[in-house]
Amino acid sequence: MKLNILSTFSLALLVLFSCQTPAPAKKEKPQKQAQEKLPKEEQANEASPKDTAVLISGADSILISKRKVVDKWDKEWSSVVYQFYNEANSLTKWQKAINDFIRKSLYRPMDTEPYPGPLNEALIKRSLQAFKKEARQDDITVWSMTDTFKIDDHYTTFAALRYYNAENTGGAHGMYGMGYYYFDKTTGKELKLKDLLRVDETLLKLAESVFRKTVGIGATIPFEKTEYSFGGKFYLPDNFEMTAQGIRFTYNPYEVSNWANGIVEFVLPIRQLKPYLKREI
Repeated sequence: MKLNILSTFSLALLVLFSCQTPAPAKKEKPQKQAQEKLPKEEQANEASPKDTAVLISGADSILISKRKVVDKWDKEWSSVVYQFYNEANSLTKWQKAINDFIRKSLYRPMDTEPYPGPLNEALIKRSLQAFKKEARQDDITVWSMTDTFKIDDHYTTFAALRYYNAENTGGAHGMYGMGYYYFDKTTGKELKLKDLLRVDETLLKLAESVFRKTVGIGATIPFEKTEYSFGGKFYLPDNFEMTAQGIRFTYNPYEVSNWANGIVEFVLPIRQLKPYLKREI
């Protein structure tokens, strides 16, 4: 009798345990099927998100040095810090225009055609290698270069590209400069100051007054008697940056002053610019 009771009790425990413990194979199978049902596009995105990114950001560099390194300036790194639109995607006119501008701005030997597309990391590496190849022909000076491309496309009707370039290819000193470029989001056309601002004599008079105050020149002192020169008449450059405070105008080295003064800038506040704006900024 005791044996029968124990057998019955053991059988009951076995049934209960088997009901609460599923087989491992049955648990993993539904997960595998669910993964297989993911759309192919989603699987591709998970595998390589960079392939489908619209805006690609990154940096690349290359070392240029003398055959025999003695001092720290016997070797220099040259670099490109970049943003551009992924040409594996379908791009708009203005995105293509920005990419074309960057591609044409990449370093290449003098009197050679711009690199053919598409714009990608391999093309940027190619430009760095071309710079190094030319640099090796100079046995005296170690060349260096820095290119920086930054895109700002948050504006409603246009997008902006900021381009900084600095190069040292021998001589008394290197050269550098900052450039700002704007592209219409409908046509892809590059925009100039006149497309964004109504420039008339009243605005030029206002701008000259602000410029003089910024660099410390009296209102009645002729530019010819100062460190600044505008070739006879003050002008606003097509090189400018839109900011929350207003528009910052930029004159690169040697443009309106000597090398020692470097980049010369001044800002026209937004409150003074409002009557002259052709587009919202």
